[in-house]
Amino acid sequence: MSDLLGHATTIPAPRLRGADRRRQEPTAQAVDLLIQEPLFLKDGALHLHLCGHDLPLMNAGQPVTAFQPGWRARALFTGFAPLLLLELVHDTGEEATWFLDYRMQRVAGTIDQLPPDLLELLTHKATALLLALMHQVLEATMPALDAALGGFLGLNEPVRHAIAQLCHKSVVRRPAVYLVRDLMPHSLVYRGQDGVLRTIDQALLAASLAEDWQRRIPGFVRSGTLSWPGPVDGRALMAQGTLPLDDFHYAYRIVDHRNALSFFALVGNHRAVVLGLWFPAQGLLVAQDEKAGHLAGSVLNNIQWWFTSLSVMRGGEMIPYLARGATRFTSVMRGPPGAHIGHQLWNELSGIERMVREHPDALPDWLVLDAARGTEFYGPIDELFDALRGRVDRSVGGYAELVRRCFAERLFLLRVTDDLVTESLRDRLLARVAASSEARRVAASLPVPRGLVLMVGLRVENRTLVELGEFLTHLVAFVAGTHPGATIVFDGHNVSATDGGAIASHGERHDGPSMTGIERALVDALRQAFQGVAVTIRDTIGEPLANSLAWSAASDAFVSIWGASLAKYRWVCNKPGYILSGRMNLLHRGDLHIYDSPRYVERPSPVRFANPDLVTDHPDAPQLVPVAPGNWALYNFDVDRAGILAEIGETIDAVLAGRAVA
Repeated sequence: MSDLLGHATTIPAPRLRGADRRRQEPTAQAVDLLIQEPLFLKDGALHLHLCGHDLPLMNAGQPVTAFQPGWRARALFTGFAPLLLLELVHDTGEEATWFLDYRMQRVAGTIDQLPPDLLELLTHKATALLLALMHQVLEATMPALDAALGGFLGLNEPVRHAIAQLCHKSVVRRPAVYLVRDLMPHSLVYRGQDGVLRTIDQALLAASLAEDWQRRIPGFVRSGTLSWPGPVDGRALMAQGTLPLDDFHYAYRIVDHRNALSFFALVGNHRAVVLGLWFPAQGLLVAQDEKAGHLAGSVLNNIQWWFTSLSVMRGGEMIPYLARGATRFTSVMRGPPGAHIGHQLWNELSGIERMVREHPDALPDWLVLDAARGTEFYGPIDELFDALRGRVDRSVGGYAELVRRCFAERLFLLRVTDDLVTESLRDRLLARVAASSEARRVAASLPVPRGLVLMVGLRVENRTLVELGEFLTHLVAFVAGTHPGATIVFDGHNVSATDGGAIASHGERHDGPSMTGIERALVDALRQAFQGVAVTIRDTIGEPLANSLAWSAASDAFVSIWGASLAKYRWVCNKPGYILSGRMNLLHRGDLHIYDSPRYVERPSPVRFANPDLVTDHPDAPQLVPVAPGNWALYNFDVDRAGILAEIGETIDAVLAGRAVA
């Protein structure tokens, strides 16, 4: 930051504090490591007092006489000596760092500007220090901060972040993954913190991993502690707290003081399940089965960075939090970009509904991330569930605030989830829809007598028809010909009722045209093409989710491309209909039936899937949001139009026949 530098003849000297202490020799290492207000004026130049000597601060071969106005030296970090870090701060709060070499000469303002020899020195010194930090976080049964770690954690955040990036793969070892059944009884030998050899019991590990995490949460809340059966002797162990790796993955630090062992229960995935037990000192992660081991990969791909960055950036708060222990349970609802209309309903709201119904005496608090952005898609959760009144916190923004709140308030963070949409949950949501102004507007807009009302769920990003516009044209013509007077409602991306921002689909990342813009263009073209035809075209594109739900509740049936839109038509409204998707999806997708199987939907109405023989995948077809080659789950596809329209016609006729009988 050479632009922070001036000459005494043109720029006044900085405000210095504590200069009268410059002659005092440090009495402890803690003072040496991070020296506060380290500069003083001597003979017209700025000096540092180290090891009994006054040393001039140098830049470009010249003594530094002053900084630019507003800047001052806040601290000097000596933990990487002979490379020194001079911390600068502006009156506005802006921070900067000067890297000083063995001549007290400024050689860089950022790590990537360091010459190779000093970068190698910094890497060596920082790795040793971070290994000590990670030992406290990962292995020590009672973590603590010594003077060196405390001094390092006093550096400004950009420098610590850069050092974490430099060293993270060297200070946290990615563990090997073992399935618990592949371990031999008592063959897993470890040396504890006390130096004693012990064995981890395979049977105890297996039993603890077999317990359903979600079913254990009520017991945690009732007892006020998060416990885990010890893998050495089976005695109950208490977790010290939660390390939030992001808003989706959590690591619970569990310590066995008796057997000098620390480990982590890693929990993640949309269902919030135990991915495995991680034993950092032993370099391994034990998973219950292949599925859990596979899911653990999502953590292991990032585990070195997650743990290093969290420790380096928040260690000063995190280690005291772990040492004191968490005391209160809070369930987190995800915010952007992870908030999703399907998973919020299927996992988060279903989890709340189950807890309220089965364990009303064991409810944690709830924390809604980024609530100001309208992330409660189906309505405020304490309005949907009276039992949550007074238990919902909407004051936390994103992940960084979540971490600070967790450590400051000694929270156990978790995610209450389920994967069954019950009739009870559906009734709650439909009651809210029925009472809405949107439902009244929909009812008033329908003709009397009403004809067929058909929802059509659009998808434009990928896993859609190659010629979507052409297919929709034929679909409208077919419906108009077979059911004159029908109302067709095209449904696409909704927007937040709070800030009007589009609600993204899962995995949707692109910088091109807006999804709602593309969807509107498709529907506008259809309106133009079918002017004067006996069909009414409406849409809910770019409207709040409540509008889509009101139209879906009023509809007779739907035709949709498989995806999150089915959360509206199936999970909330339980409407019959017809589902299109790619051939490989229809034949091989493992979660294809989450919207119609009784395993996931209580008392589901019937649906029909497209005959795979009428669908052809096109792996090379252009996609609005491209995906990695070989990802057949997101291929675009084409259809035998006549065959598909015939199946749709049969589906609609069956629905209307059932309506007439009812």
